[in-house]
Order: sequence, then C-alpha cells, then structure tokens
Amino acid sequence: MSDESPKPISPETLQLRMKIFLRSPLRRKLLARTMRLLDKISGQQVLEMSADDAVSVAMRNAGGGGGAVWSSLAVSETQAELLAEAGLDRIHLGQLPRLPFEEGAFDAIVASGMLEYVEKPEELMVELHRAMRSKTRLILHVRRKRRTLVGLFRKLSGLTDPTRPMVHPGFTPAELFDVLKDGFDVQETAGFGRFFTEFANLLAELFAGLIPSSCEPAALDARRLKRAAAVFAAFTPVFWLAEFLDAVFFFLPDHHMVLRAKRRMMWVPRVTPRLRDGRSIAEAALGSKIGTAAG
Repeated sequence: MSDESPKPISPETLQLRMKIFLRSPLRRKLLARTMRLLDKISGQQVLEMSADDAVSVAMRNAGGGGGAVWSSLAVSETQAELLAEAGLDRIHLGQLPRLPFEEGAFDAIVASGMLEYVEKPEELMVELHRAMRSKTRLILHVRRKRRTLVGLFRKLSGLTDPTRPMVHPGFTPAELFDVLKDGFDVQETAGFGRFFTEFANLLAELFAGLIPSSCEPAALDARRLKRAAAVFAAFTPVFWLAEFLDAVFFFLPDHHMVLRAKRRMMWVPRVTPRLRDGRSIAEAALGSKIGTAAG
C-alpha cells in the first residue's frame, strides 16, 4: 500500500489530528482497552502497528515511562512521515502481510486495524508469530463483523478511506479464532463501541467530510482538519449522550474486539472441534469472554 500527500506534513497538521483524536471517545476507548491488555512492558521490546497514527503516538506516550523499547510499523510512506514528524523513532515501512523483522524480535506486538486489510489474514498471523519470542503476547484489535445500521449508513454515505481499501468487513468470533488457533491462545477479550457511540462517530466524520485517522489528502490538509476539529468539538454533547445511551442499552453488541493472545511455542495447524449447535468451542468461549469483559 502506498499513498502520497500533496504537501509535506506540517506540525499544524499533526496537532490538529491529535486534537481530533482527543475529542473522539471511540478512539480513546481503543487506546484504553489496548494499554490495559498490554499491561507491564518494562524492559521489553514492543512493536506497535496501527492504522491510526494518532493512536500510535498516544500509545507510545502512554507506555513511554515503562522502560520499554518501542518500534512502529507504518503501512504507507505518508503514515511513516506522520510518525516521524511526531518525533517517534524506530519506524519501519512494511508491505503486509510481510514484516521486515528478524525472528523472535519482540516481547509484545500490538496490531490494530490491520487484519481487515490483508487478503489472507492467516499469512499475517504467521508473520506475527515469527517475529515474536516464545510465550510472549499479542494485542489484536479488529472490527466485529455484523450487519448494522452504522455499516449501512457508512456505505450509503461513501465515507471510506480511498487510500486503504478494506478487504474484510470485520471478523466474527469464530473467524477470528480460526485465524489465531494455529499459533496463539486467547487469554482475554474486551469489547467496545456500541451502536450509539459508533453512530455518533460516523455522524461527526460525515459532517467533517473526512476520516480523521486516514492518510487521504483531505485528512492531511490543515484547512480541512481545522473544520473537522471544530465539528468534533461541537459534537462533544452528542458523544456524551451516545455514551450514556450505550450504558443504558448495555445489552447491545460491541462493534470492536480487542484481545490478548499468548504465543505458543510452535505454529501447528489445528482442527477446530464443533459443538452440537454448530458453534466451535472457541466461538462459544469468546462469546462468553466478550459478555463478561464488555462491562
């Protein structure tokens, strides 16, 4: 994947993108869930690979005091430029699903918004397994595949990132476990982003006329970003209301999954056993974990 911005990245562009990030409850919840599952990283080698440069910067800042050595993987030259301009070091440019790292290079890997953009997710998981040391952990964020009004409205509005087409609309619990089962054991799963928060975020992006986390030219233009920042600021009461409604309608499903998985010693293909109702044991277990962790 590659994309080119019409102008060099300016400090103002970075400041505006971070300002919008701080106004977005959905993206801040992703950061909070991720850092909680990542847990202690003192003295460890950590790789973060996120489609959202603001999340990458915030993640490094949140974990910067833990004595960890962080590296970042960018999936486009523009994203690499954004990260470099933000002052991050050890930035690598990669073409997924291949990773430009030696075997056993990391103690922990955070992969956010990556699995949906590769043709064969299993190939990326093999690469992640290769780049990790024995019995280390993977923090993985994916969209949960489901038919929702939010997805329909997003499709009708045409609000998609033209620089990074999505290959998979998300993953069901069963599909996600099928991708993980040969090399990882899931330890904990947390959900976030119920209907009202997702819909409020979609409306804010629609009024802003851009996806703030993308690398499309509109999201790199300071004038357009100023307008987007004003829109997200004006939406603050809407975001509060959305979070309140999500708390009231707590039984509604989450749109995102963040999980922590432990790397197994070897990558060994496994057959998935099924229950009488047709679900896999992994799917049933994940459904139970999401139910207990969503609160």
